[in-house]
Amino acid sequence: MKEPDKAEMQELVENLKELRNRFAVAILAVGLASIIVVFVFGSRIIPFMIHYFLPKGTKVIALSPIEYIYSIFLISVVIGIYVATPVIIYEIFKFAEPGLYPNEKNLFVRIVPSSFILLTMGLLFSFFVVIPPSTKFLVFYTQETAEPMLVLSRFVSAIGVMILSIGMIFQLPLVIAFLVKAKLVTVSWLKHRRRYMYAILLAIGFFFSPDPTPITPMIIALTLVFIFELSLIFAEHLL
Repeated sequence: MKEPDKAEMQELVENLKELRNRFAVAILAVGLASIIVVFVFGSRIIPFMIHYFLPKGTKVIALSPIEYIYSIFLISVVIGIYVATPVIIYEIFKFAEPGLYPNEKNLFVRIVPSSFILLTMGLLFSFFVVIPPSTKFLVFYTQETAEPMLVLSRFVSAIGVMILSIGMIFQLPLVIAFLVKAKLVTVSWLKHRRRYMYAILLAIGFFFSPDPTPITPMIIALTLVFIFELSLIFAEHLL
């Protein structure tokens, strides 16, 4: 087996250094955004979340003296990741840029604002449509047999994970666009299987919603259908 020569090793070292530097910039952007959130909204974040996401009178407890501060830090990091998303995507692009063809660079430039817009849509959808009815129903359901007492850090962590997860789901149009670009699927193939896709999305809506009524699951399913159709548009016109 041929050993890498000095020039190849030097190139590898330089690439690793650049990756480290760009990763550090992305982490710094998240950190700065999180710190700004703490200073501007720190004392209001947790009371707002409890008031907005939970039924009135729900008890939220802290198991340690630092749990309140930790919870503020946790949700601030989630917000910081969202705010710093353009910087993160830009750093990824700059690292990959030397190995991209001109048409791939143009595609990436178009993807950056699209990705941020889709992420914003996902966060707004989770914040206004999915999470409030879900958490309130779960608390009301628990009250049938026990008095709910939520641990603050776990409550904040669950909300943060749900927000980011739904935000990532809204990146589906870009994922499908890349699959089409890689010729793993075609737009016509997806269009001809709409019925099956709609059935799957409807099942997902009912599976992930704790609401026993069909209202919230149908809203989620219709939103996923919208995302799927948006994916087809992205695949046809973004590439």
